[in-house]
Amino acid sequence: MTDTAKTYGGALYDLALNEQLVEEILRDLQLVSSVFADNPGYGKLLANPAITKEERRQLIDEAWGDQVHLYTRNFMKLLCDNGTIRQLPDCAHEYKRRYNDDHGILAVRAVSAVPLRNELQEKLRQKIASMTGKTIELSVCVDARLLGGIRLELPDRQLDGSVQYHLDALSRKLRNTVL
Repeated sequence: MTDTAKTYGGALYDLALNEQLVEEILRDLQLVSSVFADNPGYGKLLANPAITKEERRQLIDEAWGDQVHLYTRNFMKLLCDNGTIRQLPDCAHEYKRRYNDDHGILAVRAVSAVPLRNELQEKLRQKIASMTGKTIELSVCVDARLLGGIRLELPDRQLDGSVQYHLDALSRKLRNTVL
């Protein structure tokens, strides 16, 4: 993430906090970020220097109208004007990070070799919550390369209990052993 995204996302969060619009702007940013992710050409269009700034601003108003708050539309226009519209998803990420910090939420990603049953996800969420004292926002994904076990990805560290990690560690140990 760039310093620009941190600065802009943080400034938008401060404004939303001041205006008591934190949740509304968060929803807007999640919606807009998903459109950017699903339609990469949209960010390219808004960053296209062949289109005037005024035309790009109009495109934002026409596309988003009353679907998002005026502050969100103006934020998008500001990014367009500054040539940084492609950083909107990173700005949204910084905004969400600040939101999570202020609300005691810890985003954790659990990666496993097979889909985790709902009961296991809930136990995992509760265990991490008891260890951290925070509300856990758990996302789960599957990576068959793990062979088995689970890897937890937290904002500041990774806890790897996967079979692949243990095999790699054993391999490193064997290579470093002198017979």
